[in-house]
Amino acid sequence: MPRTVKISIGVVALLAGAVGAYGYLRREEPEKVTVVKLTRRPIEDAVTATGAVAAVRTVLVTVEPGSRIASTHFEEGNHVQRGQLLAKIDDSELVAQLSQNQANLALAETNLAGAEVNLQRLRRLYEKGFAARQEVESTERQVDTHRAQISQFKAAIALLDVKRAHTSVPSPISGIVTRKLVEAGSIVAAAGGPGGAQPPAVAELTELDSTEFRADVDQADIAKVRVGQPATVQVDALPQRTFPATAHEIAVVSTPDAASRVRYAVKLTVGEANARLKVGMTGSAKFVVARKGGAWTLPLSVILQQGDDEYVFVVEDRRAVRKKIKTGLQSEDLVEVVSGLNPEDLVVNEGRAKLKDGRRVELADAKR
Repeated sequence: MPRTVKISIGVVALLAGAVGAYGYLRREEPEKVTVVKLTRRPIEDAVTATGAVAAVRTVLVTVEPGSRIASTHFEEGNHVQRGQLLAKIDDSELVAQLSQNQANLALAETNLAGAEVNLQRLRRLYEKGFAARQEVESTERQVDTHRAQISQFKAAIALLDVKRAHTSVPSPISGIVTRKLVEAGSIVAAAGGPGGAQPPAVAELTELDSTEFRADVDQADIAKVRVGQPATVQVDALPQRTFPATAHEIAVVSTPDAASRVRYAVKLTVGEANARLKVGMTGSAKFVVARKGGAWTLPLSVILQQGDDEYVFVVEDRRAVRKKIKTGLQSEDLVEVVSGLNPEDLVVNEGRAKLKDGRRVELADAKR
């Protein structure tokens, strides 16, 4: 055989071997995947927001500006009952004024009694012709003056009695003292604030018999929440308990947030009064937006998205087939599949990240 022919045959053989080796190396290895099927179960679309238990009613106990506090009878954190004495205002000046007015009243009453006796005497004399008409009229004016003075002094004494009664500062509600704003011996001045001066306060009280939950709802979800919407509340201190609640107020202005998130305060009435719910306890509120008793569902994690399209991979003839689907309600870990799949479809769960349409796959497990 000529040498040239031998060389040609060798080259062809080498090329054939190289092509075979390349084909062997390029042979597709199947991707191992796990699958799930559509499951029929209840599903609900809900909005969850963090928040805290707050008092429905908080009041400031105020006094007159310039009042000097003689004594206090409470501390921060004390439980107080309605009508319980909180503080006493120094009433020494009022006592002095009261004593002076009482003395003036007594003198005016004495003067009136004398003037009335004198008037009666002059009237008898006038009837007999032994006294002038002017003397009688002058004495009548004295009697009227004394009577007017008595009325003034009595009014002043009544006003001072009212002021003295106000020197005892009682609690207007039953609750807890959240802030103590004065000490014995201090003079309470008016506090400045928006719109002018505000009455000075001695304490801040919080009513504990009635509480609400205040949740901060993200702007993306606030449109789903409405007044009167039922919800459930769970606090971190009582993780095994949930409390029924109802949204009764939704803020129209967003709540300032240090992280620049836009959130809106929603106040919920907690339907189940419970002494274990304490003001300040943190937790979360859950608003159920929609619910279905029996929907075809998949784990939320198996849904892939490209633009506005949602799709999954299903296994058909040992290959991954991409299918576009339409979803409905979505919970924290489940999504409703409205169309695009059959109940017997094997939907790829684990291993979907590397898949392409038509890729060979090998089932590692099957789950329902």
